[in-house]
Amino acid sequence: ARTKIPELERQLPVVRPPQESRTIGLYVGPDAIAGLDDRELGRLRKSGTNALFVSVMKNKPGPGVYFKTDWAPVLQDRLSALVGAAHRQGMQVWASFSVRRMDWVDPKQEWVDWKFNTQTARLERVETLDLLHPALRDYLVGLLTDLSGTGVDGIFLAADPPTETSEGFSTTALRKFEKDMGQPVDPSRLLAVQGRERPLGYAPEFWRWLGWKQREQSRSVLGVMEAVRVAFPGLMVAVEVHPEAVTNPQAALAMYAEDLLDLRRYRLDYIALPVTAAQGALAAKAAEIVRGERLLLLVDPADKGGL
Repeated sequence: ARTKIPELERQLPVVRPPQESRTIGLYVGPDAIAGLDDRELGRLRKSGTNALFVSVMKNKPGPGVYFKTDWAPVLQDRLSALVGAAHRQGMQVWASFSVRRMDWVDPKQEWVDWKFNTQTARLERVETLDLLHPALRDYLVGLLTDLSGTGVDGIFLAADPPTETSEGFSTTALRKFEKDMGQPVDPSRLLAVQGRERPLGYAPEFWRWLGWKQREQSRSVLGVMEAVRVAFPGLMVAVEVHPEAVTNPQAALAMYAEDLLDLRRYRLDYIALPVTAAQGALAAKAAEIVRGERLLLLVDPADKGGL
């Protein structure tokens, strides 16, 4: 019932914010949600803001979420009321969420990711999650369906924390890579320093692993979003990437498992990129790669230089 009601409301001739040619949004931390009353929203709207990007989760200490769901601890149910108030002002609301780390997930679920410690030459558990674990995918479909049921216009998939070079070596990933590629994975060999002549110091076969890891993780996460869109066809999706995805694609693949050209294949409304006032050339290059209308620039309000 909770998932159906907002979808029925979307079919009404009123309430939904008007679609504007350019999204100008403001990031809102969870602690600031309570201060966004009708008066403050009206002030923001008059200043030109037509979207809010709201962080709807919190990790340690006291992890949980700020929307109604049975899939995670609910710290406070704040989001639905904010969505209604913002829509009355003609503003979109996006929920900012990180699927890589959710500290409320019970460690007994064995959904955590693993990294290779080059100092000890051993695999170790990390606090981030294994995006290829099938049970985690099912969990995310349920959790993000409840999040979409609050009436948000879109979900912003934050790039923090990223999947680092030494991570991604879960049992699920190692088995799937061997099945897909016909060869086993030896993390100690993949991460071996081969000398300065090697790009970024990695063995040649490591790039094969990286490409596979990036494609599979993107397919898993964005597959979750497509499943959520079955219940909410109008839901928008944005994915954040690091600047290296534009300036140094090889480094972005190695450090963050990001590939901007691959992301263009998916049904994304925006690709988000953090920039500073001094990086106008970076923004222009990114707009050329992903098409300008799909590019969302993340800027610091304190950066007065302008773009």
